[in-house]
Amino acid sequence: MDTVAVSVAGEPVVKTDSGFSRAAWFVVWMAMVGTVCCSTSVVLINVGVFMKPLGGAFGWNRGDIALSLSIGALSMAAANPFVGKLIDHFGVRPVLIGSLIGYGAATAAIPLMVQIGGLSGLYFGYALIAGVGAGSNVIAYVRVLSGWFSGALNSQRGLALGISSAGVPLGATITGPLGVLLIEHFGWRGGYWGLALLPICIGLPIAIFAIRVAPGESGGARASQNAGRDQLPGMTVTQAMGTRAFWLMIGIVLLMSSCLQGISIHTAPLLSDFGLKPEGLALVLAINGVLGIGGRVGAGYLFDRFFAPWVSVGIFGIAAAASFALVGLPGLLIAVLATMFVTVGSGAESDFVGYLVGRYFGLKCYGQIFGAIYGMFMVGIAAGPYLFGVAFDHFGDYKIPFTIAGFGLVLLCLLLVMLPRFETEAELAAAEMPAI
Repeated sequence: MDTVAVSVAGEPVVKTDSGFSRAAWFVVWMAMVGTVCCSTSVVLINVGVFMKPLGGAFGWNRGDIALSLSIGALSMAAANPFVGKLIDHFGVRPVLIGSLIGYGAATAAIPLMVQIGGLSGLYFGYALIAGVGAGSNVIAYVRVLSGWFSGALNSQRGLALGISSAGVPLGATITGPLGVLLIEHFGWRGGYWGLALLPICIGLPIAIFAIRVAPGESGGARASQNAGRDQLPGMTVTQAMGTRAFWLMIGIVLLMSSCLQGISIHTAPLLSDFGLKPEGLALVLAINGVLGIGGRVGAGYLFDRFFAPWVSVGIFGIAAAASFALVGLPGLLIAVLATMFVTVGSGAESDFVGYLVGRYFGLKCYGQIFGAIYGMFMVGIAAGPYLFGVAFDHFGDYKIPFTIAGFGLVLLCLLLVMLPRFETEAELAAAEMPAI
């Protein structure tokens, strides 16, 4: 089945007022802050920050340390469909609260796990953080916002998801430099202890007091949630798996995450190899985070106005060019600029997935479908950074993996143009305008 069964026009249209709109946008901003504190933003994205300190302390090579992210990513890939099912049945907030508490405690326990088990302890710790922390990630927030931004606010969904998912690069802007400075002053153990405070002290209050489902959606008992879910438009998981869009998105997400996260995770050690000092590295990571925020918000804004896969071709094309530049134009200045362009090019990652799942498959089984596709995102994270580290250990530089990543991103762009069409909000509005 190649046609889109759930179109923008097929979603329920309801009247809204300024109070509803204000409430919806309040949830957007709270979701952005919540995403800052998710396990990906706080721990997984900062493996590169801990790479050289852990290597210096224990003699582990970069491939060994990068494997911790791979193990964590596979753990999250396995957990995501289960988390999506829990969200569909019991609601977002219970899953979110439990996940924040669990992964915060696991992060604080990393030094103890390493002390007891060495490298195996590090691997177990990252598997625990990623598995327990799966519910703290974008899967929870995009489900909430897809409910708020349906019907009358449907035309603003892309921007809303872009703003909320900007919490990931905003989290990198905060936690990357924070991790560098914590390690510089308190060692790698202090780095993990400091980062563990973010989900407990900031993410947890947001989840308890600020995250709410839209009025009209079920919100309490399991039975009422199932009844409300049955009334939502969209496909079942089996129906979604019968579409061309589902399998194209699987391939797109795998290429996207393995290539872009492979580059991003190794940005810190790459720039350090070029002689960038810790203070300069913290500044570059902060700038990259700001650029990532702009990239995600800008991508979401454009998704509401143009066909999202075509917008993404331009975004990921920028990242492909930057990857080739890292190979052909060596030097610290080029490396800094290229990693910044990769950050801009990766601006469509998670909001791209959340946006298209809602557009192609609807809200009925949103959590499970998103969890399955986003699980492939984590498989890419498992493969990309690890293979980059292995290639560096073998060849002594990053030329081979950056070249492969560039070609992978080109292939990604080709898959994007194969996605089936759906009508954008701008096209629907133009079609509904009365003739003059």
